[in-house]
Parts: sequence; structure tokens; C-alpha cells
Amino acid sequence: MRPVIVLTAILSCAAVPALAQGAGDSSPLCGMSSPATWQELRERFVGDWRVAHLSGYVLAGGMVIPMQSSPETETMSIWLLGEDLLLDHPEMTEPMAITLADEGRWVIEIDHPDIPEPVLTPDDAVLAWAGDCDQEDLPRLVGRGDVSMAGSVMDMTLRMLPVDMDTIYAILEIEGAAQGQYAIARRVVWLNRAGE
Repeated sequence: MRPVIVLTAILSCAAVPALAQGAGDSSPLCGMSSPATWQELRERFVGDWRVAHLSGYVLAGGMVIPMQSSPETETMSIWLLGEDLLLDHPEMTEPMAITLADEGRWVIEIDHPDIPEPVLTPDDAVLAWAGDCDQEDLPRLVGRGDVSMAGSVMDMTLRMLPVDMDTIYAILEIEGAAQGQYAIARRVVWLNRAGE
């Protein structure tokens, strides 16, 4: 039980951004999902980003522990190193490489009766911020790495959907064993360019 509480507390340490932006007809990123376009576009994401964690949950030992949105923000950095776009956060064991996602359409499936509905799905975010653009026409990004939590190193996946040049909708997933108990945590995350 203790690893689950520690994991929940750590994942709750972030912030909720103002979600009151108006959507235009479509995002300037619409139609920029190809590898060739990404090569030209990726350097425009370099900089510091404010991270805001919305609601989510931890599933461990058959129990579901909901996580509320957090009122605090933290900062992560994105930079280019040669051909690689890297993302770093203080709790990560090393920077993670960000690449174009080679995955099907992103949907959030609820396969447990106690798992709460997400505050915002990928398609909700696209509709609200990118207008009439389809999520698969935006540059969907994915990063995979490790994070130290509850005395263990756990796998972290961050799926990012830039809806404009200063706003990224993301789904954070952390999974692994903490003190002998397997746990998985998922939550919606907003990234806003620092200073915007």
C-alpha cells in the first residue's frame, strides 16, 4: 500500500494551466505530421515548458487511486543535440529522445470500472485548440525513458500532441514495480511554453 501512496503523491506534484484558450479554424501545425516536415519543425519546440498535471489515476494491486489536478507547476526543458530532440525533467534519470509517433490513432480506453474518465481526450484537445484539424494531421510525438519514483526506477512514456506552437496536450504513463508491487499511473498533462 505504501508504494502506491508514494507514487500517487509524486505524480500529484504539478499544475493545472488555464484551459480557456479559444480555438481558431485550425492549428498552424495542421498538416505537419510527416517526417520531412518534422525535421524542419522540431527546433521550434526548443525551450523551457511549464508542466501542468490534470487528473489521472494509479492502478496497483487491483486498486484504483484517482489523482486530482494539481495547483502547482514545474518546468521541463526541450533542446536539440545533433539530430536528436531531447526532453529533460528533474525526476528523470536521463533526458528522453522525442520522436514522431509511429502509432495508430490515440484514444483513451477505460478497461476498469473504477478508472475515472479523463478530463480531456486527445480528440477533445484537438477540437478545442486545433479547430477542424484531425489529430493524425498534427505532429504526434512520443518519448520513452526512466524516472526514479518510490525508491525504484520506473518506465515513463510521454505521448505529446502539439495543438499549436506554444501548447502541447500530453498523456503521461508511468509503470513498473515499486517495492515489489506493480503499478501503472496515467494522467493528462499540459505543456505551455514558459513565458507565454
